[in-house]
Amino acid sequence: MDGERILIVEPDSRLVELAVIKLSSSGWLVAVANDGEEALEKIVNNPPNVLIINPNLQKKDGYELCAELQENEALRNIPIIILADQNFDEARFDALNLRLCEILAKPFSPKTLLGRVNAIALRAKLFKKMNPLTELPGRQYLEEEVKQLIQSDQQFDLLFCDMKGFRTYNKVYGFAQGNEVIKQMVTILQEELNKIHNAEGQLYHFGGDDFCILIRPGYADDFSKRIIERVDSEIPQLYQESDRTRGGLVITNRRGLVEQSPIMTIAIALVSNCSRKISNWLEAETIGIEMLKYTKSMPGSQFAKDRRNS
Repeated sequence: MDGERILIVEPDSRLVELAVIKLSSSGWLVAVANDGEEALEKIVNNPPNVLIINPNLQKKDGYELCAELQENEALRNIPIIILADQNFDEARFDALNLRLCEILAKPFSPKTLLGRVNAIALRAKLFKKMNPLTELPGRQYLEEEVKQLIQSDQQFDLLFCDMKGFRTYNKVYGFAQGNEVIKQMVTILQEELNKIHNAEGQLYHFGGDDFCILIRPGYADDFSKRIIERVDSEIPQLYQESDRTRGGLVITNRRGLVEQSPIMTIAIALVSNCSRKISNWLEAETIGIEMLKYTKSMPGSQFAKDRRNS
């Protein structure tokens, strides 16, 4: 991160001192502001690559500052790390609808802060490589995120998602309608992800009907249950009434035989480093593919976990 700029907006001088030492020693050029007005002036004059901000500021609080940045086309995509304490206003934060933002709860170690800073800076760079249909980051982006988490000894859950029956739907209804399915899946996944603020989740699109969610441990089960409920309720509405009533599509297979392809369902596979060591992204993805294959072998929408310890 040599030569990249970071602005810390935090009135706690001791916290700032420790953060500056850690970030500077890792190659970041660090600037500091004590209140919202000073921060805005520095951001406008010399936009940072990353902004670290305590929302409880004098003169102009952090929520107001973030809102103003959102209204400025040149500044709205600055990645932001919110330093949250017991006074954190979740409702005001949600209303901002920030695209590149993470919440870091106090207290935290300088090492944790550095890991978050490096990760969100990388996310900002890789946003330029997002999927053109969904505008979501892809496999390369997630690979770097997982690498950062492993290097900083952080636990994580990965949810690999795949739509069963999508290829047949795409073939029968056409690519344009297939894209509508993808967009609906993004809506479902992102809306449910947004409901669990402390999960620090991020949605990734690998292409086609393949998605992955990076999420903090402890949220995967309930999240997956809600996704399955919504998929089973909403996806059938994207079929014509006759196909919906029939329970699927009537197709002719390669042998010339007529068969029925059921209405699309979802397979979700959980891979976690909480109970087993995962050394790199390739290992995580290999486990995910294996688990998805198993999950897709079962009828209907299913959620399965990798329960192995080694």
